[in-house]
Amino acid sequence: MFRKLFLISVMMFTFFPAMTQNLELGLMGGVASYNGDLNPAIPYHMSKPAFGIMGRYNKGTRWSYTVAVKTGSLTSNGQFARVSSASVNGFSANFSDISVVAEFNFFDYFTGSQKDYMTSYIFGGLSYFGTGTNFSQSLGFNSLSIPFGFGFKYSLGKRIGLTAEWRMHKTFTDNLEGDLTWKTGETDSNNNDWFNFTGIGITYKFNLEKRQACNSFKDVAF
Repeated sequence: MFRKLFLISVMMFTFFPAMTQNLELGLMGGVASYNGDLNPAIPYHMSKPAFGIMGRYNKGTRWSYTVAVKTGSLTSNGQFARVSSASVNGFSANFSDISVVAEFNFFDYFTGSQKDYMTSYIFGGLSYFGTGTNFSQSLGFNSLSIPFGFGFKYSLGKRIGLTAEWRMHKTFTDNLEGDLTWKTGETDSNNNDWFNFTGIGITYKFNLEKRQACNSFKDVAF
C-alpha cells in the first residue's frame, strides 16, 4: 500500500544531496479544495485537510527548486454545479501528488540570515498525481497538472524556516469527480478540473558544507 509513496520519498530525499550542499527538508500541512463541473467558481468550497513532505534546493538567494509529495481529499456536494442535473450528486476522492517547481524570490533570502530573513515568491512547475476512493488507489499517479502560485518565506532561526503558500493545479483531465458527472451525460469537456492547496510548511536546513569541511580536515595527515 505504501510502497510507491515510500519509493518516491526516498528518491526525493536522495536527489537533492547529489546536486547541492544547501538543502532544506520539511513538512507541510493545510487544506485542499476542488474546482470543476460540480464547483466551477467558489474558492475553498468544502475544503479538506492535506499534508505532505518537501525538499528544497536553494541556488543562491533568489532561486529555489522544490520537490513536494502531498496527499489529501477533494470533495463537493454539487451545490454550485455547472450541470443542473448533476447538482444533486456529490463526490469525495483522495488524491496524492508529487510536484517539482521552480521558485523565484522577490528579495534576497536564505534560512538563518539576520538580514535577508523574509521574502515573497512566485513559482511554477509540473506535477504527477492520482485520485481514488481511498489513499491506496490515489497512489496510481496517472495524471499530470501544472502547479503555480505564490508564497512567503520567513527564517525563524539559524536552521528553521517557515513557508506559507497558495498553490493552484491546472489538470489535464475533466474527471476528478470520477463517474458521477459522466452518468448525466452533461459534463463540460471543454473545461478541465483544477485543485488547490493552501498551507504552511516548516523546514530544517542541513549544513552539509560544514560537515564536508570537517570530514576533509580529519582526512589530512600531519
